[in-house]
Amino acid sequence: MHDLVVHFRAPTGSLTSRLLPTDAQTACACCGLAGATLTVNETPLCLVCAPAYAADDQQIDQHAALIWLPQLDQGSLSRLIRAAWTALLVWSPGHPGRDRALTILDDLSGRRETATEKIGTYHPSHLRLAVSTLAPHHMFRRQGAVSGLRILPVAAWREQNSEALSKLLINRNTAP
Repeated sequence: MHDLVVHFRAPTGSLTSRLLPTDAQTACACCGLAGATLTVNETPLCLVCAPAYAADDQQIDQHAALIWLPQLDQGSLSRLIRAAWTALLVWSPGHPGRDRALTILDDLSGRRETATEKIGTYHPSHLRLAVSTLAPHHMFRRQGAVSGLRILPVAAWREQNSEALSKLLINRNTAP
């Protein structure tokens, strides 16, 4: 997983998502899923991973949240979210698999509190603004540092992209 602090120091405007050409058969650079439909800073990403990289998107705080999850990298988190969203898509209410998926998503959402305790916010835009003010010597000290900060795409992102996500989840592959 990329270090969010270093990633969020990219030049302003470079972390906005853009659509890839419809004929692109590209694997997501984060999770490896075939069929990446977006790019952020020239990096192809699937719809599940895109919010983790698109810190300059106007609605990033409504579509994603910072969470503290050092035991998973961003790609693994995205695969877990994709599995939970797939369960919500294919199982009807009351099915044990759907209930487990909701429990997983609730647990992940609850990890916002730990992010807030550690850095004072769970809003990606606030982190983006704060890291832009770090002095270069602070960044030098981060070399080799590992962060437990991850980006969790939230329900608003899933709802806004429901049709495209449904297609991605139903037609998922592991390689281009």
